[in-house]
Amino acid sequence: MRVLITGAAGFLGRALAAVLAEENETRLFDIVTPPAFKGSEWMTGDVSDPAAVTKACQGMDAIVIAHMAPNRPDIYGDPWVPFDVNVKGTAFLFASAVAAGVKRVVLISSCAAVSADFRAGKYVSRELPPTPVGLYSLTKAEQELIAHYYFRNHQMPVAVLRPASIMDEDTLLDKYGNKKPAANWHFVDPRDIAHVAAAALKVPDLGYEIFYMFGPAEAERHADVAYTKTRLGWRPRHDFSRWPQAAP
Repeated sequence: MRVLITGAAGFLGRALAAVLAEENETRLFDIVTPPAFKGSEWMTGDVSDPAAVTKACQGMDAIVIAHMAPNRPDIYGDPWVPFDVNVKGTAFLFASAVAAGVKRVVLISSCAAVSADFRAGKYVSRELPPTPVGLYSLTKAEQELIAHYYFRNHQMPVAVLRPASIMDEDTLLDKYGNKKPAANWHFVDPRDIAHVAAAALKVPDLGYEIFYMFGPAEAERHADVAYTKTRLGWRPRHDFSRWPQAAP
């Protein structure tokens, strides 16, 4: 497939670019340019620029939406940049996808979309309605609302991926470069998210579907990971078992 990946220069985006390029023709889109990925086309642009997004979507079969507001811990102190990038950029991408005849979209959302229930320790099911807490989680909930609108009104198949704490299993570092002292059940390696995205691009009869993915086996007690495994034939390759485990 010809796949557009937004946010391709980021912590998760680089993993998506590497994995998806194994079986697809990829176009990598970001506001900054990282080192080139073999076999991929690079396009520099801003997701909040309609002209840039329209151009990026041309000729694509699928889109993986993985962009986020800039990688700074303080970026969600006010709504201006997060809404411009996360929400407006996502709306432009879906509108451009429909116009360009894109066949499906994979949206990298987050468990933050159901923050209130997640923080309360509830079992995280696919049926939970959005319960955002804070600006970041609000933007993720808005992304999902946009995605569902385009599924419902334009029959755009959408796979919504809801990871939680994205950590490099090799180093236990997060996207800010912070090292965690122990692994938790809701950790997932960016490479595993990329493999879920790759499977979602190929699954037949995709509707509007939510997928959870976590590395540790313990996660199945807390979230509906079983559906992802059954529907997509996915198994985590990074279970974080080499690290000390956080207390329940």
